[in-house]
Amino acid sequence: MRKIDDMFPDLGFLRALMVVIVLGLVFQLSGVWMTMIIVGVFGAFFTRRHRHSFLVGLLGVGIAWTVFFVYLTVTAQALAVAEFFISLLGISGGILVIVISVLLGSLLGGFGGLFGRSLVELIDEFLPPDIDHETPAYPEPEEETPEPEEESNDVA
Repeated sequence: MRKIDDMFPDLGFLRALMVVIVLGLVFQLSGVWMTMIIVGVFGAFFTRRHRHSFLVGLLGVGIAWTVFFVYLTVTAQALAVAEFFISLLGISGGILVIVISVLLGSLLGGFGGLFGRSLVELIDEFLPPDIDHETPAYPEPEEETPEPEEESNDVA
């Protein structure tokens, strides 16, 4: 059986970041914020180090959410809604809600990436190594060849 790291290529930091940004934008369209953990896990498939997996998830989801909130601010009235929610807390400044949301989403993506990398390494540790397809799973028993009997030089 192949290991998970062998199934997904190591794209490097920037390419994996781009994959996470695109997935973050796509998954955000579902409206379910918890899917950002899954986006981080996908980012972990394309990196090979825990630090890179965390950073790819953190930055990728953070950038995706920033793009999404900028779009909502320009096209909808996201700042007006943010001002309403922040006024319920007795604080002024609607941008604060957006910044806190982006930070929370970033942390979800980062910890999703860290969890995904740890899970991949744990599963890969227990998988058997890749066996060549030419070797059969069960080796055939070797045929025993009878050894020639030695002549004894005993004189009777």
